[in-house]
Amino acid sequence: MSRADAAERLARAAITLGAAEGVGALSLQAIARTAGVSKALLLYHYAGKAALLQAVVEALSTASERRLRRAAAAADAMDAWRALARTEAASGELALLTALSLELELEPAALVPLRAARETAATMLATALLAGVQLTPRVPATMVGRLLLRQLDGLAAGATRGGLPAAELEAELDVSALALLALGR
Repeated sequence: MSRADAAERLARAAITLGAAEGVGALSLQAIARTAGVSKALLLYHYAGKAALLQAVVEALSTASERRLRRAAAAADAMDAWRALARTEAASGELALLTALSLELELEPAALVPLRAARETAATMLATALLAGVQLTPRVPATMVGRLLLRQLDGLAAGATRGGLPAAELEAELDVSALALLALGR
């Protein structure tokens, strides 16, 4: 296994553990145990917990951005948005990203381009959603994109605090769709 593969495996183990049990479960020992390696090997690949968490945030941000871009490019952006929101709420990964983004150990300057890339992808999705119903944003499209991100992040965080029943999640998605339509003309 190459060094890059090993580092990716460790980051994936941290994501799996954090998505299932929350940020508080992300000790180096627990991550190493989840990955099936020693803590010493983990520290060989990452200079410390902050470096590993930074890699996790980068992986989660990049994956989220990709999913937002795929939804924006879908033939039916609204269906793609709803499917994305359901998946994100169920996986726990987006809630982990949100929680880790608040960690003081992470380098704030390193988070800026990751947030900007997600915002750009969300803006593309917002524009596609409105175009799907023949509307254009009444406010700057970036504001609508940020709203979509906040709604998505909120749904994911709410789902991890005990989970949303399916009917409640669908109601939340309906409210999000109506709010979005109100921002179009």
